[in-house]
Amino acid sequence: MASSFGNMPLILLAILAVAHHISCALSATEEATMKARHEQWMAGHGRAYKDDVEKAWRLKVFKTNADFVDRTNAAGDKKYRLATNEFADMTNDEFVARFAGFKPTPSSGSQKLWRFSLEKLTLPDDEQAIDWRTNGAVTGVKNQGQCGSVWAFSAVAAIEGIHQITTGHLVSLSEQQLVDCSTNGNKGCHGGLMDNAFQYVISNGGLATEDAYPYYAAQGTCLPIQPAVTISGYQDVPRDDEAALAAAVARQPVSLAVGVSANFQSYAGGILTADSCDSNLTHAVTAVGYGTAEDGTKYWLLKNSWGPRWGEAGYMRLERGTNACGVAKVASYPVFAGKQSGARWRSPRHRGRPVATTNISWHHARRWRQRMSPTVS
Repeated sequence: MASSFGNMPLILLAILAVAHHISCALSATEEATMKARHEQWMAGHGRAYKDDVEKAWRLKVFKTNADFVDRTNAAGDKKYRLATNEFADMTNDEFVARFAGFKPTPSSGSQKLWRFSLEKLTLPDDEQAIDWRTNGAVTGVKNQGQCGSVWAFSAVAAIEGIHQITTGHLVSLSEQQLVDCSTNGNKGCHGGLMDNAFQYVISNGGLATEDAYPYYAAQGTCLPIQPAVTISGYQDVPRDDEAALAAAVARQPVSLAVGVSANFQSYAGGILTADSCDSNLTHAVTAVGYGTAEDGTKYWLLKNSWGPRWGEAGYMRLERGTNACGVAKVASYPVFAGKQSGARWRSPRHRGRPVATTNISWHHARRWRQRMSPTVS
């Protein structure tokens, strides 16, 4: 008996050694699995790194994000789901710096507002849901690329919407013109404010079509392209008032700002809830509707500018009624008065062609721009 007790330390050491071996084997297996998952993700998204040092760092970031996605989805207590999407090798700080771009600075110049009385900003009882996509007032999901031009995409989607609602014609308009020309407080790929964009469109006498002034995800020289659509004013929605926001969205698509959390970055579907949000406003989207899910959860329908592979084919449903992600903090919409005689204008090179509802390739846009302005590199 004494001999058995005397051997206990040796037995414990043996058990610990076996446990350590198993742990190391599991860690090695998990590491190999994650490396393979990263390689598969790289192939699927066309990602390549400049050297092994960068690849090792991106693998580490990818693992952190993938673990977060897996834990969140496995919990089974969320109204939304996440995915290792094309942004999965970026930290949230990197992602916000590169793909957001809302700058909450005061709008520049004299604001030309079309005034609505607040009593008109009440939601009718029968307006329980609206989706401006099904009403033909929303162009296809666009992709801003690695340019913080979210403010331009948000503003353009709102202008496209009110123009279609007023005239019956859906025209894809130029974000690039705003990036190049709206310098009244906006900073191109380094961020801006939707109200400043609206003010530019008013002052410029309108905005060109996307076909006439294509997007290429960089700021360049402002080119004198004929405007196709204009607005007569814009209106800010009362701050933090979701009822007023709903009343505005019931009338037309509305530009607004939101905060971008890790959940927002990796969002793949469902309804993102307020407890998974960041209320620090860094991004801009366009509210194109609202509704209620089968479980009774009310939501906003938001059009994003990160391409159709993000979220629900480029859209997000965000919890409504809780000011999730600061959705009602900064919102505004353009006002369109009267039918535009120039709504169907095309440049000579593009007459006879339908206006595209998604972006042409940046490569072709850059070549077009070099022909238009030889000094652009």
